Amino acid sequence: MARIRLEPLRGFRDILYPESRVLSRLMLIFAEEAEAHGYEEVKPPTLERFELFALKSGEEIRRSMYVFKDKGGREVALRPEATASIARIYLKHLRGKPKPLRLYYIVNCFRYEEPQRARYREFWQAGIELLGLEGIEADFEVIKLLLSFYDKINMIDKIVLKIGNTRIYRSLFKEQGLPEDEQDRILHLMDKNLYEEAASIIEEKMGSELANTLRKLWASARHDTRQAKDILSSYSENAARAVEELEEIVDMIKDYSSVRIDVDLAFARGLAYYTGLIFEVKVPGFPVSIAGGGRYDELIELYGDERLPGTGFAIGLDRTMAALQFLGHKPDIVYSERPKVGIVALNAKLVTYASRVQDILKEKGYTAVLFVERRVGKIIPRLLDQGYTLMIVIGEKEAREQSVTMKDLKSRQQVRVPLEKLSSLHQVSSLFGHDNSKT
Repeated sequence: MARIRLEPLRGFRDILYPESRVLSRLMLIFAEEAEAHGYEEVKPPTLERFELFALKSGEEIRRSMYVFKDKGGREVALRPEATASIARIYLKHLRGKPKPLRLYYIVNCFRYEEPQRARYREFWQAGIELLGLEGIEADFEVIKLLLSFYDKINMIDKIVLKIGNTRIYRSLFKEQGLPEDEQDRILHLMDKNLYEEAASIIEEKMGSELANTLRKLWASARHDTRQAKDILSSYSENAARAVEELEEIVDMIKDYSSVRIDVDLAFARGLAYYTGLIFEVKVPGFPVSIAGGGRYDELIELYGDERLPGTGFAIGLDRTMAALQFLGHKPDIVYSERPKVGIVALNAKLVTYASRVQDILKEKGYTAVLFVERRVGKIIPRLLDQGYTLMIVIGEKEAREQSVTMKDLKSRQQVRVPLEKLSSLHQVSSLFGHDNSKT
């Protein structure tokens, strides 16, 4: 008999407890925060036509997509990110809806990249898209929601918000007549920190004066907006205005939150559809960004419809979970573990009554698991190994008297409790004079 290989494919992994619980809890916290801000969930398909992403996903993502032909001969791709799918969903289903539209998603994505720490070939993202609203007020709304999420999981004082504005370069290059594909190429090189290669293309296409000006901007004024405006104003009023726009939203963020902000005028992001404000969330010392987003005002139009402004972000949930571990935070920073109670029925005929007891404990916030075991002493070591703090024993006498026998597995104290009293207790562990509600 042939034996299958048990190791997951390279870049993929099995997510086991407690990491699986942390990941699910992060999803729930994000969904609650998004809905509290007025966003509605959409669930795009995992598989899309390749052309959807090929138009404007950026060089890096196009190279790393899982692309193949299905059984009908169609060229398809596993989604590398979700914004393009949201744009398609808007065009298919939501064009007639009142604007702005507030949408959120929680999806798995796929990229055939070299696996590294916190970088996988299948990964989970949670994000929002705000469609139909222009201006920095909209950009601030999505950043506020992003910061609210990290505040909810007690990371707000551990992160840095890196922020820039792609419009600086889009304005400069457009006014110089540079085609969009060349613009995308330069921004891609900037995203990879290949500034000299980017400057060489600018020099070739638009002259050495502009290339040297941008070299100066990247070298000495990338964090100084006042100096950047002086450098850029002689070339493009729109580029200088983009710097002012960046200053305005940074002021808004500072007025709202104490998050650390890194203004970087040499900052670019890998996705080619960004047209304005861009941002990333980083944890100092952690190797990759854990969230990112920005404004994309031309994506819907690119797919053949009217111009519809958009802005949004995506959170790397796997990366955020890894960053929590990097910071030394235990999972209880994300969720409170439910205390575990083992309910032991001494024979199978008592399972129905034991199930009623189980329902009472579940309603009180306990993890209650039912066992059938004649010898109580035999099961206690197993319960202790699995993190149970309390045990309830149900025999014929308990069922007849509508009661339970409860045992504290740490102190070995034992009490008999009427079912009616069990139902009325706020904390079952209070019967032993302490609180076992948290492990």
